[in-house]
Amino acid sequence: METPVSYEDIRKRFHVPARKGARVLVHGQPGTVTTVRGLTLRVRLDGMRWSRPYLPDELQWLPAPASEPQGQGGPEH
Repeated sequence: METPVSYEDIRKRFHVPARKGARVLVHGQPGTVTTVRGLTLRVRLDGMRWSRPYLPDELQWLPAPASEPQGQGGPEH
């Protein structure tokens, strides 16, 4: 059985600021990272009900608001 991949694993492997709740652009559409599944991140595009899988290098990472911590803590899944 495979070991689950975490946000930290994605950050290290792809050199991206992956975390739950991160704001991203997918092909120009804004969305929010909801979870990690394997080497993909699930992103719910604004206005959509369901999240869809994307590879980390498909995403344009938006800066986090100053009020949000950039820390490593919290649940990963």
